[in-house]
Amino acid sequence: MLCANASRTDSIVAEYKDKSLDELVQLKLLNVDQRAQRLKKPHLEAQLAQIEEQLAQFKKVDEEYRTRLASEKATLEKTLSEKFETAKAEAVKEVQEKAAADSKKTLHDSLLTLSQFLRLAAARRSEEADAGLDENMALEGVLLNVYSGDENAVSTMLKLIEGSEEKTQSVSGEELQTSCKLTDPWLYLCFAAGKKLTPP
Repeated sequence: MLCANASRTDSIVAEYKDKSLDELVQLKLLNVDQRAQRLKKPHLEAQLAQIEEQLAQFKKVDEEYRTRLASEKATLEKTLSEKFETAKAEAVKEVQEKAAADSKKTLHDSLLTLSQFLRLAAARRSEEADAGLDENMALEGVLLNVYSGDENAVSTMLKLIEGSEEKTQSVSGEELQTSCKLTDPWLYLCFAAGKKLTPP
């Protein structure tokens, strides 16, 4: 309604450009309210322009804020992703290095045990040992298996390395009382001394 009245007032003013607002009121082409409305128009238009300018500034600030927020979010996500990937790579590397070190130590200890057995066997053979002792028959039986160069050799070496409780066999296949657990101190001493000792 107000817009329609304002439009009608504008049309009358445009039609009678040579007349003042007061003259248009006197001619009863405009009423007092229309005159007042027309007088306020420049002020209202200025206010509208100011509001539109402020709105444009607010939109610009909002757009800049959203752009900056998106940029900061992308940067943060990239940083967190890089940190995660770095931490993951370091963790994987640490696990791999530990696994490699553990594997190397296991191999080292296994070879050391095998070497100690072979050293013991060589030492016993160089002495005048009682061939009838259970330990000496076990030693010869185990050596025969180790030197067989087949899967049985591998199995026997693993039993030595793992300290298996499985009973050994003599060269002739007779089951003996001595096990493959050559890492036991009493058994090592038993071999070294050339006599059977009772375990502590």
